[in-house]
Amino acid sequence: MSEFESEQEYEREPAPSLRPLKSSRSITIVIFVLLALIGSGAAFFWHEYDSLLTFKSAASPVVSLKAFEEYQQAVDASLQRDHESLKIQDAQLKRMSDQVLQLIMKLDLLEGNVRNAQAAIPVAPKAAPKKPTEKPRISTGGAPLPPAPGSSEVQTPTNGPQ
Repeated sequence: MSEFESEQEYEREPAPSLRPLKSSRSITIVIFVLLALIGSGAAFFWHEYDSLLTFKSAASPVVSLKAFEEYQQAVDASLQRDHESLKIQDAQLKRMSDQVLQLIMKLDLLEGNVRNAQAAIPVAPKAAPKKPTEKPRISTGGAPLPPAPGSSEVQTPTNGPQ
């Protein structure tokens, strides 16, 4: 047998039947409707947004030297104000960081004092453990019960109500 046996088997199988298109007329209609919708949408956007699509000239506007110098002075004044503002903020930040550092030092000092005070307090002795209370002894047969061990009570027999 040759290495092409599987190909011969494949060739012997009948090809699957391709079913014909359902309706070429309906597919043609759908394609024309889609093209019409795309075309009308493009026309609408072209009409409505035409002003956004026009390209303006790339030439920059001409500015007089006096106007440019005034603009430079305004930018320079703005930069100086911003620089002064940053200096003020930097000084405030430094002052606040110093205050935070002082507060941290005071907090550490207070925590140390609390630890020292807690160490100076003597440890309270533990309370003696409570011994469990005895359950009341109940006679189920009516006969008197013997006294509980370790009690000095003497029970007197009762004959019932009189």
